[in-house]
Amino acid sequence: MKTPGFDTLVFANKKLETFIALIIILAVFSAILMIRADNILSSQSIFLTIPLTAILILLSFQKPSTRREICGVTIVIALFALTVILPFLLRSHLSPWIYLVPVLLINFMTFRLNLISIGIYAGTIFTLISFMPDSQNAIPTALTFIFVCCLCLLMAFLKDQMLLRLKALDIFNKNTNWHLRQELKPSLEREIQRAEREGSGLSFSLIEFPSALNQQKTEWEPVKSFIHNSIRPFDQVFHYSHRKVAIIHPYATKDEIKLRLERSHQNFPNVDFKAGVTSLNIGDNSTEVISKGHTVLLCCTENQQVLCHEA
Repeated sequence: MKTPGFDTLVFANKKLETFIALIIILAVFSAILMIRADNILSSQSIFLTIPLTAILILLSFQKPSTRREICGVTIVIALFALTVILPFLLRSHLSPWIYLVPVLLINFMTFRLNLISIGIYAGTIFTLISFMPDSQNAIPTALTFIFVCCLCLLMAFLKDQMLLRLKALDIFNKNTNWHLRQELKPSLEREIQRAEREGSGLSFSLIEFPSALNQQKTEWEPVKSFIHNSIRPFDQVFHYSHRKVAIIHPYATKDEIKLRLERSHQNFPNVDFKAGVTSLNIGDNSTEVISKGHTVLLCCTENQQVLCHEA
């Protein structure tokens, strides 16, 4: 499955990776079809199943999205009809491809959805087994199917856990190496609790760079130099938007931060910016602190580029 923040999983070239994976899976799939074609599919559905499987493999290499999930699940359902339902209706026996559907579903669903969908699918398979005219192999088939489903659910769970850990690592902007916006409120809440517990100061600044109009790395180099000249080693910098940067300043007053920003502007006079600085008051939460930063930022002018919130 495609993981967040990565263009490819194995090879540096995404097209090469997709092509190799497609060739390998199609070769295996075709070999099995040629060996067991009489027991797997009707002759009318073979030519539909192969392209559907090819499309499904290509989808699995795409970036996760709602459209990708819907397309993937739709194709899996189509393959289920062609490889399980159709052979059963035509020959009244189960196809060996009953194990394929759970394996395909884990690539397009979360663990919770897999638990529900595989549970419904297992109920369908057991119903088909009960209608088989020859039930001699029903128990071994059912036990094997249960084992495969449990294994697929385990893989779905492990996949979700892996993606959660990858997402936790992918919290930095690629061009600035600063934390992304979604980490701002949790970090600010932790700092607010620490400041209230210790009775220490806490300041917050929201800085806007009107000239930073795109996400090109070269455009952010002077901005990065400006920010790094303004902060202390334990300040936390967040890439708030394509024009804004938010900074948490522990153990600092708003006047101290204002002075640091003004001194930094003297060292980088070509950087166009405006900044709103606020400090923590009793009873403030993260939303209120950020809102005060926005309010002060809107009041900045060309003559007063750095303003402090007056409590």
